[in-house]
Amino acid sequence: FAPAVAQEKQGGEKKEGNAPAAAQQQQKTPPAKVIVVKPQTVIVTENLPARLEASREAVIYPQVGGILQKRLFQEGSPVNAGQQLYQIDDAVYQANLLSAQASLAQAQANKALAESTANRYAPLVKEKAISRQTYDQAVAQVKVSEAGIQAARASIKQAEINVQYAKVLAPISGVIGKSNVSEGALVAPGSTANMAKIQQLDPLYVNITQSAANLMRIKKEFQSGALKGVDFTVQITLDDGTPYPHKGRMLFADQTVDASTGELLLRAEVPNPDGLLLPGLYVRADIPQSQFHNAYLVPQAAVTRGKTDTLRVVAEDGSFAPREVKIAGTQKNQWIITDGLKPGERVMIDTLSQLMGGATHITPVVVNADGQPAAQPQAAAPAKAADGKPADAAKPASAH
Repeated sequence: FAPAVAQEKQGGEKKEGNAPAAAQQQQKTPPAKVIVVKPQTVIVTENLPARLEASREAVIYPQVGGILQKRLFQEGSPVNAGQQLYQIDDAVYQANLLSAQASLAQAQANKALAESTANRYAPLVKEKAISRQTYDQAVAQVKVSEAGIQAARASIKQAEINVQYAKVLAPISGVIGKSNVSEGALVAPGSTANMAKIQQLDPLYVNITQSAANLMRIKKEFQSGALKGVDFTVQITLDDGTPYPHKGRMLFADQTVDASTGELLLRAEVPNPDGLLLPGLYVRADIPQSQFHNAYLVPQAAVTRGKTDTLRVVAEDGSFAPREVKIAGTQKNQWIITDGLKPGERVMIDTLSQLMGGATHITPVVVNADGQPAAQPQAAAPAKAADGKPADAAKPASAH
């Protein structure tokens, strides 16, 4: 048995001798994350502070004075245009309406009498039975009576308006807030205190502040055609960082620059069908600023910044070399590269400090821009051994 033992010992020594060689080979080509770049059109946006504002707002003031008798709405509820909100005591205004109607009847009676008198005087003046002056006075009295009728009708109209004003109506549709007056309170026109406020919350205005210099640059790029095809929609981000599901649209840019800040106002409009947003809420708005064609997005960790910006491009044999690139801007956590790369090239994301020292080649691990493994093609069915069972049936593969 001695030769067999010796042979086994020699085989063991050979097997142990191969382990450092395999480890050394693994050390020379450590795995490293890479991304496969492809050209695309990149739209750069700027995240700006903004405040929300109701698209329509109506502050309710009394237009006639009197004791408030009823409040006819629920605070914080939606109201429709024309809906009655309050009832002010209108007894005095109803009495004024009756008085104006009586004045009209009196004016109409006076006119009838004046016309009758003028008709009787007409033949008499021809016979010179009365003076011409008397007849002219009778005719003038008819016109005076007609004016009295018009004045009475105007008084009726005014009285009807006051009666209607005693019913305080909603001028717009929206959500009404708290009532600032209660039943029994005396209200009067011209008061500085309002009764309530109605706000229209769908849609809402987004008031955004941006530097005047950036806006002028955007206008120049737009006029030159560089922003042709850009969808100027506005993405709203809530204060907690949650993206708002509905996009807004730009309405206008104010033409006056704040002299103290050098900024001006941009206004956008955003739908609010679910009532999630409220006036006065602080949000962030992403506004399109520029556009790059045939640009590449590369994670910031892959680029070394300095006098020249460089990254490492991986060749087919796993070797890598630095490449100078031109950076035009950023999009979230990625650099926008406009020069120095070609479609389909592999860019190493892991830094040299993350690799084993002295490595000149790597084993590329293709990942997405977020660092997650890229989708791989489905593996072929395992080969079967001579006995008809899978060759590796005894040891299942583990996914990493």
